[in-house]
Amino acid sequence: MNAKMTETYETAAKTAASAANNAGELVVKNIEKMIELQMGSAKVYAEALLSNAREALEVKDAQSARSYFEKQPEIIRGIVQRMTKDSGEIMELGRAYVDEAQALFTKSAADLGAVVQNDAKAEKDV
Repeated sequence: MNAKMTETYETAAKTAASAANNAGELVVKNIEKMIELQMGSAKVYAEALLSNAREALEVKDAQSARSYFEKQPEIIRGIVQRMTKDSGEIMELGRAYVDEAQALFTKSAADLGAVVQNDAKAEKDV
């Protein structure tokens, strides 16, 4: 009886450790994706800022100032479109994470339930 309890405990512990490991891998994978997305966005925004600053430094007269200021709405529109795209990607990443986490937790609960059921069945058979 004691050996069976030890075996059941070890099986449950291995199942729980496997589930924890899978959850950790899921978190790390999603953190990597989030960082990659944020780094890409930061680079695009920094390039846009620097490009715009360089163009501002090129303003030497009224005509070049007019040309610079006429471009600004288009630059802002491009940045807003990129921000909208990035926000959508972040939301999709979050949705995918929730779906994967729910599937993982459902599987883990089923696996742990199977260990308990097998133990209960084995005790009945004894």
